[in-house]
Amino acid sequence: MKARLVAIALATTIAACGSVAGSGAAPSPTPPANTVTVTRASNQQTVTAHVGDHIQIALGEDINWQLEPPDGIVLVHPVQNYMLVRGTQAIWLAASVGRSPIKASGGMNCPSGSLCPMFLAVFSATVEVLP
Repeated sequence: MKARLVAIALATTIAACGSVAGSGAAPSPTPPANTVTVTRASNQQTVTAHVGDHIQIALGEDINWQLEPPDGIVLVHPVQNYMLVRGTQAIWLAASVGRSPIKASGGMNCPSGSLCPMFLAVFSATVEVLP
């Protein structure tokens, strides 16, 4: 009896997971494959990308980073229909050939009510987009 219940539960689970035909729903999008990652190690560096690449800005989560928006010509902020991974602040699109700055600043992420060092972290890098 127990084996039969397990078999029924397994069959129900497989049928529910595998049945997408006729639902009309698009599969859940994932971040693009051609991604150039900008990290804190890229500070005051030039990072190379190509038109169509995605620029993942992943400065970590220990600082509450505030990014300046992309220039809107070389780097643009596309419609984002996926969740960002922890420690990633943004994913931008390399839209045209040129150079564009990435600038961010922020303070420490501290638990509410705890003592927190008062300092300002700054980050800047340049993305050079090639054809």
